[in-house]
Amino acid sequence: MFPCLFRREEARVQREEVKYVRSYEMVVIFKADIEDHKTVSEEIAEIVRGLGAEVEKVDLWGKKRFAYPIEKELEGFYTLYTFKLDPAQVKEMERLLSLKPSVVRHMVVNLEEK
Repeated sequence: MFPCLFRREEARVQREEVKYVRSYEMVVIFKADIEDHKTVSEEIAEIVRGLGAEVEKVDLWGKKRFAYPIEKELEGFYTLYTFKLDPAQVKEMERLLSLKPSVVRHMVVNLEEK
């Protein structure tokens, strides 16, 4: 028989876990009666960072009037977030946003879809 050229432990291939991230844009509409929108938008950015995202940009669009009443509100404060996140974390992020009472609506869009 042929002698073993290398040990069994060396034959195992070490695989590194590769994180796959995608670029996303998210618009969040906050209630208009909140006093400090900048603080609330930073809280949302921290939630996104807590899920492992790299937040590239937070753009405060300001207060805008709705086309129709949403939850008996006529206007809201819009904020745009641009970030990179693992696709598996998007559902959890949406769940966490839906639990925030200051968030009226949110929408996440994948920037890489063609």
